[in-house]
Amino acid sequence: MAKTKSPFKGLALAGFCMQISLLFKSAVPIYEGLAVMAEDAADENEKKILTGMSDKIRMGGSFSQAVTEADCFPPYMVEMIVLGERTGTLDVTLEGLSDYYERETRLAESLRRALTYPAMMVFMLLVILFILFTKIMPIFSGVYEQLGAAIPPVAQAAINIGGILSGAALAVIVVLAAAIVAVRLLSSSGRQPAFATAVMNFISSHSNISRMSALRRFCSTISVTLRCGLRLEEGMNMAEKLADHPQISAAIKKTNELVLQGSSFYDAVKDAELFSGFDLQLLRVASRAGQLESILRKLADDYDQKTEDALDSMVARLEPAIVTILAVAVGLVLLSVMLPLAGILSAIG
Repeated sequence: MAKTKSPFKGLALAGFCMQISLLFKSAVPIYEGLAVMAEDAADENEKKILTGMSDKIRMGGSFSQAVTEADCFPPYMVEMIVLGERTGTLDVTLEGLSDYYERETRLAESLRRALTYPAMMVFMLLVILFILFTKIMPIFSGVYEQLGAAIPPVAQAAINIGGILSGAALAVIVVLAAAIVAVRLLSSSGRQPAFATAVMNFISSHSNISRMSALRRFCSTISVTLRCGLRLEEGMNMAEKLADHPQISAAIKKTNELVLQGSSFYDAVKDAELFSGFDLQLLRVASRAGQLESILRKLADDYDQKTEDALDSMVARLEPAIVTILAVAVGLVLLSVMLPLAGILSAIG
């Protein structure tokens, strides 16, 4: 059975969780609240999903059953709702999920902006260089040959190499763009190519930004778990599934094993080397003071900010590099054009 296409993504998903949380905190029956939400739905698919959930609950089904059978919500959300319903903390669980998906959406948007701008700058730089080396310079070479002059051999060789390299780089970018589009189409249909998974794992394992993002996700997941009154082991299992960084995932698995063996949360994360330095000290103090949930939420905020700062820093380093490369290339072209012209003018003089 094909998975229902979900209208609940990003901020829409965070908003859905917050609305249901408010319904649970109020005296309004959930099925009535879902029916009202269906009336204001943005499209027919969303209206159909909300109406189906409302009817399911009206006939005696639980909210977790309605969410599961809707088949359009993330597995983590479904699992958390099942656990929240079991412990009687659905309102708190959904409020935590709203905060979690809002963070995820903000980070994804920051990453998209951070990658799109440099990618467009690099593409335009390569286009400019390719046109300069392959279209503009041959015109000047022909003019100088008619005037009895020639571009210096070294400059001519550099121009030829520049044309080849810029053309090859453009071809690589086009191939990568086509591959990314193909992977996105396959992923949207539920199929993830093995090579794409391997590439993403390689990038994640060597990216400090990915590491901080994974730690933020871990802190946020455990914070939501503790806020909802769930067992720490349940939160650890879900955090391990959500981790998209190989080393962090392995450390979470080891932490979970140590917790199951009877170690405290602080001792487990310390032995697993999941945290270090000041963050580890904070967790030690929080564990002793009974404030682990609030400190984990603070660490999630800190890692969120560090991730955004790292993305901004990456863009800030790329811009001067791109401008420098363009300036050197244009300077080389100008020298190649002006030196023969200066020789011609001196001969005429």
